[in-house]
Amino acid sequence: MKYIKKFIVIALCLSFFNLAGCDLGKGEDKPVNMDLHISVDDALTVEKIFEYSGAFVEDGSFEEKVDVAAIKIKNNSDKDIQLARIYAVADGVELFFEVTTLPAGALCTVLEKNAQTIAEGTEFTDFRVENRVDFTAPLTLHDDSFIVQGNDKTINIKNIGETEFTSDIYVYYKNKDADGNYFGGITFRTKADGLKPGEIKQLPASHFLIADSEVLFVDYAG
Repeated sequence: MKYIKKFIVIALCLSFFNLAGCDLGKGEDKPVNMDLHISVDDALTVEKIFEYSGAFVEDGSFEEKVDVAAIKIKNNSDKDIQLARIYAVADGVELFFEVTTLPAGALCTVLEKNAQTIAEGTEFTDFRVENRVDFTAPLTLHDDSFIVQGNDKTINIKNIGETEFTSDIYVYYKNKDADGNYFGGITFRTKADGLKPGEIKQLPASHFLIADSEVLFVDYAG
């Protein structure tokens, strides 16, 4: 079963089940805007908490926001994480962070899912992971079958093999910050509706910029 099928199954499953998480850090006040290292499960650590002002990426709107709660999280494991849902308590208010496609060893800034704001002096008293799903196979561009080239706001994909793909082909990508780390829990995707041998298609990718984005993997059904 390919990745796209797994995404659908996981989304359905998570709507019915809450997996038990860890309550590490509970009872320890953590003021906002500071570097730290809090383990929230056996793979993830929160490296920083801070106020973020700028384009809100998590819903794809890129609407300008001010003082949104943000965390920088690291995948310390050797597994690529497909989905992680992280909760925190800030001055008695629960915050929700969701990250998708976090490769092994990667850092990612994640904004509070509902754009909840925080102020200087806000204290965090709890971090926990309630849902985490790892990829069951390595992320791949299937470079034996495709050449993928990113351009500003478009992605080109070419079928370099002899097999015709009649099903949808999905290209997944994330944005990066000035330090080269992932920015935003959201993972974007674009789609080619099939691809003949030798065929090239230019796919719309409105959030892809050569300098600030990375293609993560290619997926198709079949």
